Order: sequence, then C-alpha cells, then structure tokens
Amino acid sequence: MSERLHPLWLVPFCLGYYLLAGLAINVAYHRVLSHRSLTLNRWLERLFVLLGLPAGTPIQWAGNHRWHHGHTDVLGDPHSPVLNGFWWAHVGWYIGTRNPVVCFLYSIAGPLRVLYDGWHRPRSNQQFNHLAKDVAADPWYVFMSRPIPYQFFCTLHVLVPAGGGYLLFGPAGVAAFWGMLVLLFNLGDAIDSVSHIWGERPFAEVHQARNGLFMGLFTLGEGWHANHHSFPSSARHGLLPGQFDFIWHVIRGLEWLGLAKDLHVPSAEAIEARKLRPVPTPPIRVTLPE
Repeated sequence: MSERLHPLWLVPFCLGYYLLAGLAINVAYHRVLSHRSLTLNRWLERLFVLLGLPAGTPIQWAGNHRWHHGHTDVLGDPHSPVLNGFWWAHVGWYIGTRNPVVCFLYSIAGPLRVLYDGWHRPRSNQQFNHLAKDVAADPWYVFMSRPIPYQFFCTLHVLVPAGGGYLLFGPAGVAAFWGMLVLLFNLGDAIDSVSHIWGERPFAEVHQARNGLFMGLFTLGEGWHANHHSFPSSARHGLLPGQFDFIWHVIRGLEWLGLAKDLHVPSAEAIEARKLRPVPTPPIRVTLPE
C-alpha cells in the first residue's frame, strides 16, 4: 500500500467536505427546492441534492420546511424551541423524543446517524409532503425519496468518504470524517434551535427567528435567520449591513457562469418597511406529551 498523505492534508479534505455539504444543502435543498428563490441548471440542482442527501429526502425536507414557515413558533410548528424546548427543536423531532440523553447521542452519532436516517427518514415526518408537489413532480426526486434508494445513497455517503479518508490518512481520516459530520449536522440543526432562541430580531414579527454572527458565518449565510423568515423567498439571507452571506456570493458566481437565474432579493424599501411593522403578540408556550 502506498504511503499515506501528511496529516496537514486533512485540512483541505475537511474544508472541502464542509463547503460541498454546505452548498448542497443551503443552495439546493433550502433556497431552490424549498423556497424557489432562484433557479439552478437542472443537472447542477440534482448533483447538489445528491451531495446533500443525508439532510433528508427531498420531498419530505421541502414539505416540512414550507409548513414550518407557515407556522413558525406558533402552534403547529414541527420544531420550535420556543414551544417545545431546545432538544426537541435541535434533533428530537427527527426521532420523536425530547429525552436529552438520546438527543445528545444522536447529535454526535455522525456516520451512524446517516445510516440510521437512511432507514428512518423516508418513513417519518411525511405529513407535509403535499406541500411539495412541485418537488414530487420530478421523477428523480421521487426515486431518491423512496426507502430503498435513499438507504443505498446514504450508505454510499458513509462508505465513500470514510473509505477515502482511511486510504488517504488512516484512522485519522475516518475520525476527521466523523467529526465533520457531527459539526455539519449540528450547525444545520442549530438553525432550528439556536437561531430561534439567541440573537437579534431586527424585524417586528410573530416568529422568533434571530440573526447571529456566529451562526451567520459558520452556516455560510443561513444563520441570518431572522432575515430569512421575514423574506423567505429571498435568495440572499445576509440582507443587512455587515452580514456576510457566503452562499449568496456563490449563487452570484453561478449566475455569472449561466448556471443560476431568476434570483429573488427584496428591495431596500421592503426591508426597511418590515422594521416598522407593529410588534405582534408573542406565541403561547406549549409542550408535547411525553
């Protein structure tokens, strides 16, 4: 067997994985499939969804997310920490428990979580699929959302990078892959939990979505969450001064290359007007039965 790469090469290995996963989920799953805030070249859209597949089945993800936007932090929201606590919003709603020990173990399971989700995700939280009929109109997304193909692709999402990491770096490569999965999953989950509890609320809204510098930067722009909930059809989330939105700059680059079009962004007047709305009544806190 050939000599393994120097451990310093783990940095670009991890960074590349982090950026590819971030682009796949934040562009394709979120801004394209769920909100139609831009249009991607079809082959690129499908490639991004394939790369981000451990996030969930495309139809379920889009339908659930659309329902969340229609019931954000009010009765009916499937994952509001305001209503049902941090752990439920963070990961508990995926697996149907608010037990903090189970939720914590699931949150650090990395590749084991991907394998479990490969079986579980196509069979759970399907009640809002009717809101994603446009996604379900694509036979490829229907195929990938079925249990057996989804399990197959999720298994590949574990075997290929874990095997590649081991061949290139030995056990350190597998450990790095595990760590990156834990980081990526928890950053994504924190959008549902942390970004509805801590941060700034520049707009007067019922929802409790918030902007946070840490979340905004490390989720590549998704963490400007108050902006997103106030302007869900915007392809740009960093709408206020000083808010760097990495994904938006990638989208602009894709537009320049002819791979993206129909970018939706609110006007400065619309953003300012949103700040001047009357402050609504906060939501009533409820909890799910044990």
